[in-house]
Amino acid sequence: MDDLTDRQIAEDPQAGEDRFRILIHHTPTPLWYVDARAVGDIFMRLREEGLSDVASYLDDHPDLVELAKDIVVVTEVNRAAVSLFRAADSSELIRPVRYLFAATPDMAKRVMTAHFEGRRNYVEQAKMATLDGEVRDVIFSVTFPTPPEDLDTTFITIECITERLQTEAQLRRLQADFAHAARVSMLGELAASIAHEVKQPLAAIVTNAETSLRWLAREEPNLAKVGELTTRIAASAQRANDIIQRVRSMMAKHEPQHLALDLAEVIDEALHFVRHDLEAQRITLLRADAGVLPAVVGDRVQLQQVVVNLLVNSIQAIGNADAPERRIELRVDADGGDAVTLSVRDSGPGIAEENLHQVFDGFFTTKDTGMGIGLAICQSIVAEHGGQILAANHPDGGAMFRVALPVAGQPQSGD
Repeated sequence: MDDLTDRQIAEDPQAGEDRFRILIHHTPTPLWYVDARAVGDIFMRLREEGLSDVASYLDDHPDLVELAKDIVVVTEVNRAAVSLFRAADSSELIRPVRYLFAATPDMAKRVMTAHFEGRRNYVEQAKMATLDGEVRDVIFSVTFPTPPEDLDTTFITIECITERLQTEAQLRRLQADFAHAARVSMLGELAASIAHEVKQPLAAIVTNAETSLRWLAREEPNLAKVGELTTRIAASAQRANDIIQRVRSMMAKHEPQHLALDLAEVIDEALHFVRHDLEAQRITLLRADAGVLPAVVGDRVQLQQVVVNLLVNSIQAIGNADAPERRIELRVDADGGDAVTLSVRDSGPGIAEENLHQVFDGFFTTKDTGMGIGLAICQSIVAEHGGQILAANHPDGGAMFRVALPVAGQPQSGD
């Protein structure tokens, strides 16, 4: 039967074309046949006149872009295109292409540039307005013909991604909520450390204020000394305020803001949350930064959360094991020109070999009172930032975690 059909097509090319069009008509991808020969003729004349930078030319002649929207014509659509645009039938879509660019007008210029430059394909994420006024997110793709192909047929496909983007946005919101809940839980574990940090400047304020009163109560008040003490009071109050603001920032629920950040500064801020725990556990923190490093792009609070979680994990590992050597090594370095890395190594007992492959799993924990969300959140945040986090046992003992974040301007792994 197939041989017979192929023979019939060979004898009657029109039958083959009809068969092809039937398949296209029923394909689930919305498809437009477009006749762009009129613009092709204009481009040919411009090339003959010596034009090479068509993008700049179109910037200076926006009327040509508007003309193209009217002289480039849709000649045929499939039923998926009719459904996407909520048209009554195909006749509503067989007209000039202006309606395809109604929600993203500037895209027409970019499509024309690709056509002039002889590119085979052009793809862009854009907005598309249906005939009843709904605006949808789509992937707009154009395939241009090249000789000896029929120059009267340019293919346009439009894939609706509105639901996918909505689902991704919902997942990001859920992830942010999960990260926020983990931060609140983490701050609960650090309550004693935070209270100690606030208590210190408050105690200094009280001491300096009482001393100031004594200097003022003298028969000849020492105003210079009182001024010095007042300056100390203001500095201590500012320090207490800074601590409270850091905690409030950690506690707050906010949309992640990816900005260029100095990872060393992020670590400095994170260390304020665990400094008291390090002192209480008599743990030495060894810090090594490899000079001036390129900026990374990320959310400051979320990256602080990663650093604090890793340090708390190391502090607990050392404390629970009652290790004789109590040390955490923290290093920030450049990984070539593409990433900045943070490594945290502790002198604890390390990670059991059978657990290495699941330490980042949600709700996995070896602690009696642990929730098992700290490292899972770390992995989720790092992945959202286009980076990687790895866990291993150091050859000289103890666990080591390594976080690699792409530098500003580098493509992220999820792109």
